[in-house]
Amino acid sequence: METRSIPDEQWIEHFDRFSRDHVGCPVTIEVLDETAGPQRIAIELPLEGISFDTKGTRPASIEISVGDRPDRHVSHIIDMPLHIRQVVEGNGDIDVQIEPADGPVTLVHVRVPVQ
Repeated sequence: METRSIPDEQWIEHFDRFSRDHVGCPVTIEVLDETAGPQRIAIELPLEGISFDTKGTRPASIEISVGDRPDRHVSHIIDMPLHIRQVVEGNGDIDVQIEPADGPVTLVHVRVPVQ
């Protein structure tokens, strides 16, 4: 298991490819709030995609969309991301940690089907 930081100049390209490669994979989104503790806001919902709203040369927010029906859809936005780290686990699952300038860290766990 290796943790790798994604350089900010590669974020848009990385997650465009990531979204295409993992669309439909089950995703769990967890917000690590220092006061309230870990909060799961989506559990095992299919990935629709990860996109960016850009301001100038730097992504200003990241939107993670999961779900396959209106009653099972979550859109989670992280404002002003500073650091993005990714870990590929031994079984192929992927964990993405998004650290914003202010606020809680978001963890995105993507379960990759066995091929």
